[in-house]
Amino acid sequence: MTCCKGLGAAVSFERETTCEDFARRFDGFLDGELDSHSMRAMAMHASHCPTCGGDLERAEKLQGLLVRRVESELDRVDTSGLWNAIEARLEPPRSALRRRVREYVGEQRWFAPLPALTLAGALAAAIAAWVVWPLSTSGPALVADNHAQIDRIESNSPHVAVWSEPTEHTTAIWVASYEPEGMP
Repeated sequence: MTCCKGLGAAVSFERETTCEDFARRFDGFLDGELDSHSMRAMAMHASHCPTCGGDLERAEKLQGLLVRRVESELDRVDTSGLWNAIEARLEPPRSALRRRVREYVGEQRWFAPLPALTLAGALAAAIAAWVVWPLSTSGPALVADNHAQIDRIESNSPHVAVWSEPTEHTTAIWVASYEPEGMP
C-alpha cells in the first residue's frame, strides 16, 4: 500500500487516521474484526484518501473473486458418501456411566460387605469429629484492622480515576482498558 501524503484523511474522535494506521490495520478492517469505532474511522479514511480507497477496492474485488471461485469448486465436490465414511471410523456409543458401574458392581462378590463397612467408617468419623470439635474452637475469631484510604493516584494515563467514601470505608479505582485508535 502506498501513502497519500498531504491529502486530507478522515478524522476520528481520538485523532486523525493516517495512511500508516490504515495499512497497519487493513487486514482486520477487511475481515470485519475491528470494533465499530475503528471500522467507522477506517471507512472514513478510505472514502477520503484515493490511495487507501483504491487499495480497499482492489482487495474487496479480489476477496469476491476468491469467494466465487471456492463456492464454484465446492459445488462440484461429491459429499454424498462423506458421512458414511466418517461414521464407519467412529467408535460405537458407550452406555451411560451409571449403567456401566451398576453392571460392574453386580459382577463383583467383594462388594457385598461394603455398605456395612461404609456405615462403620461414617460412624467412626462422626464420633471423632464430636470429640475433637470442642478443642478446635478455643476462642473468638480475630479480625485484622486492614483499613486503608487512597485519596489520589498519579498516572500518565488519562484512563485512571479514584473515588473514595471515607465514612463507609469504600474506595474504588477505575482503570479503563480502552486504547484510543492508533495506539500500539
